[in-house]
Amino acid sequence: MIQQIYITDYLSDAATETAGLVQSLTGQCSMLLKADWQVSSATPLAALFSALHVTDKLLTDKASAPTSIVSAVLRASNDAMKDTPVMCLLPVHLGLQRDTFSLQGTIQLPAEVYVYLTQRLQQHFQEDFIVCPTPGQRFWWIQPLSKLDVQSPWPQDCLYQQAFQWQPQGKHASLVRQWTNEIQMLLHQLSSETGLTAWPAQLNSLWFASVPALPEWQHPSQVVYGSGDVFDGLSACQLPGVKQLSMAEVLGQSNQDALMVVDRADQVDWNALSNAWQKGQLSQLEIVLPVAERSVRISCKKSHRWHFWRKAYTLESLYAHLEASLPTSKLPEAI
Repeated sequence: MIQQIYITDYLSDAATETAGLVQSLTGQCSMLLKADWQVSSATPLAALFSALHVTDKLLTDKASAPTSIVSAVLRASNDAMKDTPVMCLLPVHLGLQRDTFSLQGTIQLPAEVYVYLTQRLQQHFQEDFIVCPTPGQRFWWIQPLSKLDVQSPWPQDCLYQQAFQWQPQGKHASLVRQWTNEIQMLLHQLSSETGLTAWPAQLNSLWFASVPALPEWQHPSQVVYGSGDVFDGLSACQLPGVKQLSMAEVLGQSNQDALMVVDRADQVDWNALSNAWQKGQLSQLEIVLPVAERSVRISCKKSHRWHFWRKAYTLESLYAHLEASLPTSKLPEAI
């Protein structure tokens, strides 16, 4: 059995705290320090969709369709939004870099700030779109009151890139840019006027992301299981191969490869996985993690158990190895 684990990090929480994620995982699974770590230019979501035999439009045609299907997958699990033209609206922090802005990450708003901002957005844009809050309070669905022709990328695909690389495209791109400017001015105003002590200082913009049509799914060669928002969306999409299984159940099926999809690293039972590896229940293990604006594929092979001459990474040497493959040559800290 080959066990593959994809940590989608679809809101880029871990990508902006890569060093802490690596330290946590290697602390729980010391075997990872003897594994192969290969940084890829693909994001975790792009790597996942490739493994599921889906060609993400972002990878093949950035100029004409800079959108990722993750927003469509998320919408699939929301019955109220499933057949409605919508966009995603996400709270983000933009940083000034070389006379232009770059996306530094999404922001998790305190509940009281999310509720208050929802009300203000509904008031301000009542003639433009309907604002629909989500249970997790990490973003909003918006329903434009008129049909829009616009393509705008998902934040994970634009992390740390300068503004000109992720501008909306399409017939109504200028309208979305206008809405973004209005939102930035509104946020600046509210940050000084609101009495909410929990208002995050990093919040300076909201991000519009397109919701494209779902692809025609291919049947993956492995069982797909997991938990989290992206997995729930894949299940709602009726992706072939998706099953509601626990890790223990999957590890007990030694005759079939399995692919696990989670949003966060803490949704994986790392102790169970480490024990299964030590007992020889797994012949190979692959883990895809976010690392800054890219991903890293960790490969553990059976031969690593008896290749005693393989030198294990230290945490410091692993950091150096990862940083050598990044454009910034530095693992990001929390925003």
